[in-house]
Amino acid sequence: MRKIQACLFVYAIVSCLASSIGFTASAQNRVIDSLLHVLPSQSGKERAKTLIELCVEFHFTNADSAKLFGLEALKMAEDLQSIELEVDALHNLGVANEAQGNYAEALKLEMKALDIRKQIGDELKTANTLNNIGIIYDEQGDYQQALEYYYNARRIYEKVKDKSKIAMVLTNIGIVLKAQGEYRKVVGYYQQAMNIYQDLGKKFGEAACHANLGAVYYNLTMYDSAIYYSLMAEKEFTEQNNQQFLPSTLTNVGIAYAKLNQMEKAKSYLLRAKQLDESFDNKKDLAIVLTHLAGIYKYEGDFAKAKAAATTALNIATTINAQQEILEARLALSGIYESKKDFASAYKEYREYVAVKDDLFQQEKSRQITEIQAKYESEKKENEIKFLKQDNDLKDARLNQNRLLIISLGGVLLGGLALGFMYRTRIQLKQNAELEATRASLRESQLQAVISSQEEERKRFAADLHDGLGQMISAVRLGLSKENVEKNSVVYALSLLNDMNAEIRDIAFNLMPQVLMKSGLDEALKEFATRINRSGGVTINVQTYDLNRDLPSEHRIALYRISQEWVNNVIKYSGATSISIQVVQHPQELVLTIEDNGRGFNSTTLMQSEGNGWKNINSRLHLIKGELEIDSQEGRIGTTLVITVSDHK
Repeated sequence: MRKIQACLFVYAIVSCLASSIGFTASAQNRVIDSLLHVLPSQSGKERAKTLIELCVEFHFTNADSAKLFGLEALKMAEDLQSIELEVDALHNLGVANEAQGNYAEALKLEMKALDIRKQIGDELKTANTLNNIGIIYDEQGDYQQALEYYYNARRIYEKVKDKSKIAMVLTNIGIVLKAQGEYRKVVGYYQQAMNIYQDLGKKFGEAACHANLGAVYYNLTMYDSAIYYSLMAEKEFTEQNNQQFLPSTLTNVGIAYAKLNQMEKAKSYLLRAKQLDESFDNKKDLAIVLTHLAGIYKYEGDFAKAKAAATTALNIATTINAQQEILEARLALSGIYESKKDFASAYKEYREYVAVKDDLFQQEKSRQITEIQAKYESEKKENEIKFLKQDNDLKDARLNQNRLLIISLGGVLLGGLALGFMYRTRIQLKQNAELEATRASLRESQLQAVISSQEEERKRFAADLHDGLGQMISAVRLGLSKENVEKNSVVYALSLLNDMNAEIRDIAFNLMPQVLMKSGLDEALKEFATRINRSGGVTINVQTYDLNRDLPSEHRIALYRISQEWVNNVIKYSGATSISIQVVQHPQELVLTIEDNGRGFNSTTLMQSEGNGWKNINSRLHLIKGELEIDSQEGRIGTTLVITVSDHK
């Protein structure tokens, strides 16, 4: 799947903001007003502390003001020779510069703060700075370095048992994994962080997790879910007056609407994000928003606006050395020139795009070669030590053997060997018996699920024949058994025969839809949805993308039956009125997604269930080597089922 741009909420929950988590906009303004009120009457260390607090508070709303207060605090701390105040000022100045995309300056400040904090020996604040350095490397696309700093911070947070900070760094690690395409692993990290924030009542952390979940669902092409979580985060950040993260969520909503071809909505959200990024001087996010706006202007045929937006994005990305954004801006410009039939300029931009891409590849290649060389040298030394140790061990063993040969009797040695062999054989036989018993139990469980499923199908088939066709046949026999059969009786009998024909088709469809074998999985699911939609109680929408027509029959049948079983249970238990079935064929896998707007449930309880329906789903998944994930919670509206099957062409 194509890697999504960094605008999908790459910002993390920075440690210096922990004290303001959960503040409302008015509460935060009151804090700033209070600090500004006392500042003129202060001097010395008290004034320096207030300046640092103002740097922290303004970080949410105005990074330029945050930097001004931070610089004044740093100068005062140096004049007062207060190392504690100096390191706090350095750290928060680093945070403000990172927010504006001034990565070189931010890294310089944070590295200096890290050295001082290590000297002081303050573990918790050292972890905070490690986390911020990880964010800066993350923003620059150096994910290996970012992960190293994040994991170092995590070890300290776990040591001091700071749950809030553990959740923060879990979110940051998830962001890096998302950038590397590990989307399913990411969800687990975000859920862990979300649970901690909910337990602690940290509203800011919950909002960040919602925004990050929106980004993951975008990457999984689940655009409705991406919009849902991103809009939830937008509302929460607006209530908290958090200007730093708000434009990123607006950007996420905009690009998700663009994927759904709702261009007016997409442009509206992207323009709001652009305005906020400009006011807050979020350079990297502004470059990303402008690149996406260029795509929309190109779609509308306004090539002048498209070119201006993409050119501005390129200039900003070049200024801050954001390589991924430079790539995207170059590619956007190439497409714009191509649409204008200016093929020379299009070729020039595309050549620049390839050059940047190749440069990134060479950098990564050089880094990998260096790592491989280091691993080789390390492994070489380890092998030398290992061989030396083996040689010494061998000499010692020979000496011991000679002693044993002199001291021990041959009969005792043989007896010991025999006993050892018998003991080993007994243990191996026991392990084999336990393994075979486990396999037999598993086979019996699967067989029982299949038999139960078949028996249920036979009962339903018999009931359909008895209640439907049986009564109709009796009615036809009664109508035609008279001596003088009236015309009305013949017409009525023909009507019943037509009903019987329809009933037989329905029964045959339930047993094995012919359209599934003739036309494929997509047509079978659509026919299944049409039959349910006729009832009027629930609406089912089916979408398929690039589905492989040569999908093996066992895969088609298994995926169809799983969909049928799941949808029937949704209708029966959740009270849903809308169900969406989506099948997407990726290069290496096929993904089936079923979403509904019914009542949520405890997915852990379902996975531990002994019901035949759940066993049947798992048996079919086992046959096609599929994987299953469920996103649902009690008290929440909506459930998502995701099934992934390796591609078989």
